[in-house]
Amino acid sequence: MTPSLDSLTRPESGGTPARRMPAWLIPSGIALGFAVLFLALFRDRLLPAPDVKTAVVLTTTGDAKNASASASPGNMLFQASGWIEADPLPVKATALIDGVVDKVMVLEGQLVKEGDPLATLIDADAKLALAAAERQHAAMVSECEAHQASIETLKKKLEGAATRITAARSSEDEAEDRYSRIKNLKSAISESDIVSARLRYERERSLHLAAQAEAAELEAEINRVNLETKAKGDGIDGAWVAVQKAKLTLERTKIPSPISGRVLRLNAAPGQKKMLQMDEAESSTIATLYDPAKLQVRVDVPLADAANLSVGQKAKIRCGLLPDKIFEGEVTRITGEADLQRNTLQAKVRILDPIDQLRPEMLCRVEFMGNASMLTQAGGALATWIPQEAVADGAAWVCDPESKRVSKRSIQASNETREGMVRISEGLKPGEHVVLSPQGLDEGQRVNPSLVTQ
Repeated sequence: MTPSLDSLTRPESGGTPARRMPAWLIPSGIALGFAVLFLALFRDRLLPAPDVKTAVVLTTTGDAKNASASASPGNMLFQASGWIEADPLPVKATALIDGVVDKVMVLEGQLVKEGDPLATLIDADAKLALAAAERQHAAMVSECEAHQASIETLKKKLEGAATRITAARSSEDEAEDRYSRIKNLKSAISESDIVSARLRYERERSLHLAAQAEAAELEAEINRVNLETKAKGDGIDGAWVAVQKAKLTLERTKIPSPISGRVLRLNAAPGQKKMLQMDEAESSTIATLYDPAKLQVRVDVPLADAANLSVGQKAKIRCGLLPDKIFEGEVTRITGEADLQRNTLQAKVRILDPIDQLRPEMLCRVEFMGNASMLTQAGGALATWIPQEAVADGAAWVCDPESKRVSKRSIQASNETREGMVRISEGLKPGEHVVLSPQGLDEGQRVNPSLVTQ
């Protein structure tokens, strides 16, 4: 039985074919998403910012009663965060010559003693330079000694010339005497004898003058050689300085530790180039060290609390490394310039009893204590003042001068007013900018502020 052709046909599908998604739909969706994201991020920048007037929060000295209560001896006046650092400064071990690092003997965190080698530079060139300088010095010394020996030889020749001068003078005197006696005896002596006597006298006189000239020449030669010997002596001194300089250069290929302490940062590795005359600050630094027994805390004190800060003030220091340990401290320095951006004043607090576990750049919390001297020096606590027109329903709008956005801040205003200003007990910090006569503002809204001087 053979199958029919009808049995080989594919049965028709009963459903309708699926519709394909249009090709423009995906890029359109992506573009729409970017447009929505752009509007969400920059919507306020696209809209015009309202113009507002702002004023700075001012501070004055408050009542002495409040200040005496807060600054009583042993009580904490305020606290601030800070970071540990070397006291007074870290010390850098510097390569005093240009070169390439050969070996590094220490690692970061390692304790070293003063004079211990930290690293060495490749010293092959320095050794050759020292050998060349020593050879040059030895050659100049030998040359100077040869000149000194030639002076002795010239002195001996000068002594011989003096002897010859004496002999020549005697011969000249003898010839002169004979000639003077026979030149008047022409009748008794032949003319030839008289001429011979005269010629002999002239010859002996010439020999005498030649001996004197030779002696004078030897004296001049001795003076010249003496001057050359002195010049070569000066050259020997210069060569000796060159030898010492070459020795110093060779010694400087070994960089020792300038202090006894701990390696804070290592700035060298074998094969690294060190250049002394480069503008880069660390171009010649091998390592930075500090003394673990001399540490201080770099504290940024808010300006609202800076009035209660003084040199010699006692402090207590807490570190997250040892939360149960309290370190005693003392304010040693107050920087001469405040930080305008952070609205703080930096102070240095020496740690009186540091331990080995403390490390630079560890975060600390410093509590500044009151003392008896502050009771007489401080006239009172700081009082905060803002214009009355900046207060609206127990709140004030604060404007950030960087982002130019406003935020609503709850405040507590007192009944004390002065020249259109009202005293604020809490809610605002000195130096902040408040909006005058705020109307129709929203939280986080961007504005166009203009500062009003008071």
